[in-house]
Amino acid sequence: MDSESIIKATESLKIKASSKLYKGNKIRVKWRIAEGDVHAINGYKVYKSTKAQSGYKYMGKTKKLYMDNKKGLKKGKRMYYRVRAYKVIDGKTYYSDYSNKANRIYK
Repeated sequence: MDSESIIKATESLKIKASSKLYKGNKIRVKWRIAEGDVHAINGYKVYKSTKAQSGYKYMGKTKKLYMDNKKGLKKGKRMYYRVRAYKVIDGKTYYSDYSNKANRIYK
């Protein structure tokens, strides 16, 4: 695959995210590639917010298809998460669109 094809493959990925309470003290955000070539990417970046439409902050990056959130959780508060894939080519980072918003109330 040439660079141009890899960039197009990365930018066209469709990611479906979900979340669940995990081991009682964290929220696990999981995702899957709903459409596209997973082999075209370097990893995923995850963002979180307490608001559905704004305020998303970078949570971290991973090569796995999940990430656990333990920080900033308050009982009864809903958290929102978005994920996007990335690929670095010649020092420049290319991104997929953001996933759907996954949300969970921390109990």
